[in-house]
Amino acid sequence: MSKEIKTEAPTASLKRDTINLSQINGIPAHEEKVVEYIKKSFKGISGLKFERDGLGSLAIIKKGTKVNASVISFTAHMDEVGFMITKIEKNGFIKFTPIGGWWGHVVLGKLLTITTQTGKEFVGVVGSKAPHLLETKERVTVMDIKNMHLDIGTKSQKEVAKLGIQVGDMLTPTNEHAYEVANDRVIAKAHDDRAAVAVGMEIIRKLTKIKHEATVIFVASTQEEVGLRGARTSAYKWTPDIGFAIDVTIAHDTPGIEPRDTVLGSGVALSLFDRSVIANKALVRKMESVAKEYKIPYTFDSLTAGGTDSGAIHLTKEGVINMTLSIPSRYIHSHNSMIDLKDLQATVDLVINFIKDFKTEDLNKLVFK
Repeated sequence: MSKEIKTEAPTASLKRDTINLSQINGIPAHEEKVVEYIKKSFKGISGLKFERDGLGSLAIIKKGTKVNASVISFTAHMDEVGFMITKIEKNGFIKFTPIGGWWGHVVLGKLLTITTQTGKEFVGVVGSKAPHLLETKERVTVMDIKNMHLDIGTKSQKEVAKLGIQVGDMLTPTNEHAYEVANDRVIAKAHDDRAAVAVGMEIIRKLTKIKHEATVIFVASTQEEVGLRGARTSAYKWTPDIGFAIDVTIAHDTPGIEPRDTVLGSGVALSLFDRSVIANKALVRKMESVAKEYKIPYTFDSLTAGGTDSGAIHLTKEGVINMTLSIPSRYIHSHNSMIDLKDLQATVDLVINFIKDFKTEDLNKLVFK
């Protein structure tokens, strides 16, 4: 039996990357700062190859010990949900549209950061018609984002233009800090899916010190929040034999929702299905057996709404053996979501143990015949 790698408390590097990545601003197709952070983090580490695809997804490739070995990839998306400026009004107010999924209730009254083409940042508050002026019907419905505006204090189009702000500039939730709270939990923006990017980085970091047969590829994908686009192009370019997506999922431990096993601190969630994919059943059982062998905490997860990069990965070329590994999260797609660092560590430990024990012949147990 191979030497056991036990699940540990979150490593300092995993915690650091989770916090730092959450603070980077980057909506779909605007993820270059994330790419810069990842590359800088691995500067000087030998044995890794970096490549990009046509949409901008980043791959870190780590060769194994076997020639013509199986290829295992794990994909986490770099982008966060945000907004884009669509119009600058004559009176200096700014209109915007969602890039990714937003619910009006979590937008109104919040702060957004404008990032200009030259990298300058300006903070504004999301406003609308004053509640005192709303009709009764309007008060009891969720306000449409198209009826909101961003107020940065300017008085005219000309004043906005002097600041270098243009139509097409990105808007992201304003969070000056990531907040470390009780029980190894962190509140921040963009945990969807930067927490999983941190997991991917930690996996690669550990693999530089472990022998493994397979070629391993970590893909930090682009544009997931607007249609799994980077996963589609990256899976085509670096087509794996086995491809995991790593993403957040709903933590079923807050008041008012149906309780389930997948909660903060419950470990890595093995996703059975979502609206975009049904997991390869043999791979699910394999990951379950690895979790049991190494005493890694895990649950099973499913989503009837929402999808992950697996939706694109498993449909690549003639089909890819695939599943999603999920990280429980509270308050997804808002200014402040919460994750438990121990769940991230459990995800790292599961993937590392799977890869280090994987033999090329094991692939035959997962392939349809």
